[in-house]
Amino acid sequence: MKKLFITFALSLTFMFCGTLISCKNEEKSKQFDSSPVTQEKGNVNPDKTPPLLPASGDVENNSPVVIETGIYKDKDSLYHLKYVLETGKTYLFNTKEVNKQTITFRGKSQSITQESHDPVSFTVLGIKDGKYTLQVNMGGKKVITKADGQQSVFDTKGKKPEEPNQAKMWMIYKAISEVTFTMDMDVYGNVTNINGMDAIYSKAKSSLSGELKGKELDDFVNAFKQGLNPETFKAQFEASVMKFPAKGLKIGEKWNTDPSLKNLGYNQLVKVDENTTEVIVQGSIPPKSDSKVNEGVTYKISAKVSQNGKIIIDNKSGWISKANFTATVTETRTAVKGEESEEIVQKTVNTTYIN
Repeated sequence: MKKLFITFALSLTFMFCGTLISCKNEEKSKQFDSSPVTQEKGNVNPDKTPPLLPASGDVENNSPVVIETGIYKDKDSLYHLKYVLETGKTYLFNTKEVNKQTITFRGKSQSITQESHDPVSFTVLGIKDGKYTLQVNMGGKKVITKADGQQSVFDTKGKKPEEPNQAKMWMIYKAISEVTFTMDMDVYGNVTNINGMDAIYSKAKSSLSGELKGKELDDFVNAFKQGLNPETFKAQFEASVMKFPAKGLKIGEKWNTDPSLKNLGYNQLVKVDENTTEVIVQGSIPPKSDSKVNEGVTYKISAKVSQNGKIIIDNKSGWISKANFTATVTETRTAVKGEESEEIVQKTVNTTYIN
């Protein structure tokens, strides 16, 4: 959450891919037969599965009307995903992220919990040549921090913090609250033509002009642009929306096409019901450790990471209706000299909820 743009809810981080899971399988256009499909036993109700869709142009004028759905099945009983969005409708991508960090040292533990709310939504302005024009609606930001029995609230809809650095961040987030820009997205979740971000930069600069001057103001705005720009937004959005492999998926099938993450995690299509599709996310990085000796003291550090989650997709639109992900990182540091030793354990549990 170091970069500003991640606070607009397209982080997921892990969101969906996170540090462990890759969802970057692109669904390609195919032609599909409209012949009946034999339902695999035990998967779903054959009368209520998403329909088999013919390709555009394959339906004669006297053919029955086929209602398109985002989740659909081909003649080989493989499930595919594309986005079937309605003009004028708004699709939510609101996130709540709860990060709890606990440090244990000499038998005592201290915890700090931070809860962050980042509302974002996408309104469909129209569709042309297989591409949607979406208006991205940025909401405000709210962060609740709890530590040592105390609570602090950072809320763009509330009062400006008194602490100078917090006040500057509040002003930036306040400036970019309730702003919009547009982007084009094809039916497989690929983004092009992001327009309107210059207005966001201008608003941010104007809001800070009373606090910062000259080069300091320009440097701050330039740093802000590096965090939020068309390239970074496109990358985060495409990594956050769900995509199926081009070949399609069977119930129970796992996938992960990022070579760098091979054998470390996977997505799995587990269920397709009448209205929703369920995908689970699992992953872990084997424990890693390192050590060095300095002035007779041996320092060791080890860490392990795991992630799991569930994604529920609306069959009609292909949009994520809700999801949750939990990533756990446990880091252990030890210092040993002779028979004496000290150990610090830091455990971070980060849970993200979508919609």
